[in-house]
Amino acid sequence: EPRNVVLDRVLVTEALNRLQPLHREVIRRAYYLGWTTDQIAADLRVAEPVVKSALHNALHTVRHLLANPTLR
Repeated sequence: EPRNVVLDRVLVTEALNRLQPLHREVIRRAYYLGWTTDQIAADLRVAEPVVKSALHNALHTVRHLLANPTLR
């Protein structure tokens, strides 16, 4: 793989590892497993709005960490 792809994966992995456990789990289920927010809510036994909020906050945090390398 090209060096940039490997570096990107490392940076994303580091950012994901800094998330709260719930945020990490909703990201994993939504983007790695392709689940809907309804499926995630049922699996985690929480309300769907909780999943939507966690997903929104998790993505915001990951974007912020990736855009601000000094925070890593």
